[in-house]
Amino acid sequence: MTGAEVLSVVMARIGTGSGVTSIHRELKGVLYDLSGRADFLTDEAAITTAAGQADYDEPAGLKRVYECHVEDGGPLEARTYRDYLRHAADPTRGAGEPGMYARRHGKLWLWPVPDGEYAVRVDYARYHPEVFEEIAFGPEFSEAIFEGVIAALYQGQLLEKLRLGEKRITSPAGAGDTDVLVYRFDGEFPEARRHAEAYEAEIAKLIANMEVDAEWVKVEYRDV
Repeated sequence: MTGAEVLSVVMARIGTGSGVTSIHRELKGVLYDLSGRADFLTDEAAITTAAGQADYDEPAGLKRVYECHVEDGGPLEARTYRDYLRHAADPTRGAGEPGMYARRHGKLWLWPVPDGEYAVRVDYARYHPEVFEEIAFGPEFSEAIFEGVIAALYQGQLLEKLRLGEKRITSPAGAGDTDVLVYRFDGEFPEARRHAEAYEAEIAKLIANMEVDAEWVKVEYRDV
């Protein structure tokens, strides 16, 4: 699904008379929010080490590391950056195949410091990228995306279009005592609340579906 396809659905639901022509900001915010609610998006990346180099850039959009491991080897132990600093300060430290890693400053720190090239695989959860052509979420996320974008529009663009702020109407000049009518738009949108609640409900369903372990679902086949 693309941003243009989301815009088409959203415009069909809110009406072309809304004046909305772009949902780029709202869509980007919804995709990032969705990817932060649970580990909906996962990926794997490869890091090739170099002799004497401890730090390597994290994969783009990394949210949480499930596991790092050297190819054909066991998993690296997750430790703190302080543990790495203790290792780096140890004058007796040696180099070799990495056995531990820490995250800090957008980098993965490996130690023992590699003594050559190792292929390290990083299995991780990620955030949705800010720049994209195709939305990374599958079709089961469509309704959540639509509702999230519409809720964001009612809380942003559409709210600003209808917000009147404080207005004053006075009697015409020379009409004697001046009557002043003050009115303001209170910003309460039933539509905003309805779509925000629908968005949260869709997210709850998606998270619940994640928790279903298909391996435990047994299907019994019988001859009729």
